[in-house]
Amino acid sequence: MVIAAYDAEPFLDAALDSVLREAPTDAEVIVVDDGSRDRTGEVARRHGPRVAVLRNEAPTGPGRARNAGAQAASGDVLAFHDADDLVLPGRFALLQQVLDARPEIDLVFGNGARCDSAGRRLGPVIGPRQARRLRARCDLAEMLRGGVVYPQATSIRRERFLSLGGFVAERGEDWDFALRAALALRMAYVDREVFAYRQNPASVSSRRREYGEFLVALLERFVEAHPEAARQVGAARLRAARASQLARVARLRLADGERDGALDAWTRAVALAPTRLRYRWRRALVRYAGR
Repeated sequence: MVIAAYDAEPFLDAALDSVLREAPTDAEVIVVDDGSRDRTGEVARRHGPRVAVLRNEAPTGPGRARNAGAQAASGDVLAFHDADDLVLPGRFALLQQVLDARPEIDLVFGNGARCDSAGRRLGPVIGPRQARRLRARCDLAEMLRGGVVYPQATSIRRERFLSLGGFVAERGEDWDFALRAALALRMAYVDREVFAYRQNPASVSSRRREYGEFLVALLERFVEAHPEAARQVGAARLRAARASQLARVARLRLADGERDGALDAWTRAVALAPTRLRYRWRRALVRYAGR
């Protein structure tokens, strides 16, 4: 189990308690203190010899921190966790059962529970409709819908993780990893909530919009870097995925009062998916609302 932690002092005790309750007694637990300015490393060491602590003197980001922990690990299977989330019962055992029973599977992931700052459950991370699709198939077409492979809910054979190159060192590393994994690995989904995800109440629409625009660029880079993706799912599906992300950006821009920016995003979405009448209709509404 690799836990990337940055300034995680307020949350790490609870996270580690939940990990140690569920992890096999012989499992490695590696906390990567990613240049924290608080007592994150001290909190981790308080949990005794079951927890190893690596320290980066300067922050490298969660992707690189997880990669460092994976390099240091000696087990055959890697699992990940975030320092401000909680492990739920069955997180390790259920996913390991799949890997043991199905040697052809390289990566298995589960669902999670969204919680507010008080720990009240708000609903599943992966909704029922997408969960049904994932039970039927875990492939690139499904990963293109969005980032559903949360590291906190993933177990992967270490050799396959390293061969894939681990996580990228930038935002959106979860989705980028899921896209690359779907191209190269065999994946399975277990529809069980295996971690509790604490939502950040400080999130605002402008930050969501900025992140949405970043995801558009991430997907465009992925398509350019991996021509084999078009051979696997078809160029039309890739265009549709890019259009869907642009539609999301358009809605967020419009919510921020940026009509021209929203119109631009809708226009780009229509160019990628000209048969989607909803996109044309939304573009027309924005265009004529400004007259």
